[in-house]
Amino acid sequence: MISGFTRQEALSITGITSGRLSYLDEVGLVTPQKFGNPKRPKVIYSVEQIIELKVISRLREKLSLQEVRKVLEFLKSRNYEQSLFSCNLIFVDDQLYLIEDWEKFGMMVLKASGKNKGQVVIHEIGKIGEVISDLRREAEKHHVLDFEKRIQGTPLAV
Repeated sequence: MISGFTRQEALSITGITSGRLSYLDEVGLVTPQKFGNPKRPKVIYSVEQIIELKVISRLREKLSLQEVRKVLEFLKSRNYEQSLFSCNLIFVDDQLYLIEDWEKFGMMVLKASGKNKGQVVIHEIGKIGEVISDLRREAEKHHVLDFEKRIQGTPLAV
């Protein structure tokens, strides 16, 4: 039994276009599993890849592709821990930070700014948990069968 989401399901719940999915596969950012005929394979995305696609969809409007890559690498390095989904991610200049305590944020910015004394470029990414909520809403809206069963034991089962 193959677990995951078909290309059509990925399109409907992530909001990414077919062309963008193909591009992300070509550049190796999100590469799905492919089964069957090499010319027209059955394409399956894992739950983690669905999260990545939704993160890309949401962040690409405000961040460069390099910054989006850093976010995805961060999520992968932490194995999509559920505790991450309630924290905020922020870029200070080109460095990604996980913000668990806003009181410490000011000191972190001062430290990161070094000789610039607090003058930095900040991009707030927000809570990755919002992506999870979006995926659930889209799955319900597009009637993705057995969505809750298919995500059990995964980062989406928050």
